[in-house]
Amino acid sequence: MSAQQTYRSDAPLWFDRRFQSATATHSLYCFPFAGGSATYYAAWDRYFTGRVELVPVQLPGRGARMTEPPATDLCALADELAEAIAGEPTEAVLFGHSMGAIIAFEVGRRLTAMGRPARHLFVTGRPAPPIVRPREPVSGLPRAEFLQVLRDYGAADEAVFAHDDLLDLLIPMIRADFAMIENYRRRPGPRLTCPVTAWCGDDDPGVPPSAMVPWGDETSGPFTLTVLPGGHFFLTEHHAQVLRGVTTAIRGL
Repeated sequence: MSAQQTYRSDAPLWFDRRFQSATATHSLYCFPFAGGSATYYAAWDRYFTGRVELVPVQLPGRGARMTEPPATDLCALADELAEAIAGEPTEAVLFGHSMGAIIAFEVGRRLTAMGRPARHLFVTGRPAPPIVRPREPVSGLPRAEFLQVLRDYGAADEAVFAHDDLLDLLIPMIRADFAMIENYRRRPGPRLTCPVTAWCGDDDPGVPPSAMVPWGDETSGPFTLTVLPGGHFFLTEHHAQVLRGVTTAIRGL
């Protein structure tokens, strides 16, 4: 769908393969939030056995792909990820938090267009695309102001902000992620056909529950929304409850 930026769809590093299962019929692809990596989802492996394998998605510019330039075009990124996922033998289930929710959604639209629709889309902490509310760009803010934005999001433990060497490594990648979301524009495309399940925190100033409701308009399948206590990163505290919902839904596929 986009020719502005391309990535190697045959690259072996798109997916964290540590949790690959020879008996899996479904793969749960987990897309990271801005500044996140595949590592965030690695601990979830214990929730999945047998027919479901966990597949954390590794984006360029972080983790095992730290030496690669970060993505700048979300739609081009989704093009390549969809191609890679469509080539897998298992059924695709998609999960994304915040930025990852939009990437998962765009990948899902492309899989639908390719005749390989995802079996379920799980989204957390991100307004549905039609009502992604315009806000002042933050990716280009001066360092101190940008760090305050990250604090306000609860993006990291306060101890992280005391290590300038670590921040020097992380800030360019996080800025790039924010810029990619700021530049994202929804394009015409097919409606999803799979169920969509959403969660959000009741104290997330950027994502009120009302902003999650229109996710239901993105699919011809069923939609459910659950509101949990917490802010933007409610998922860290309530991951067990969310994953119970994920595993229950996948068992019904």
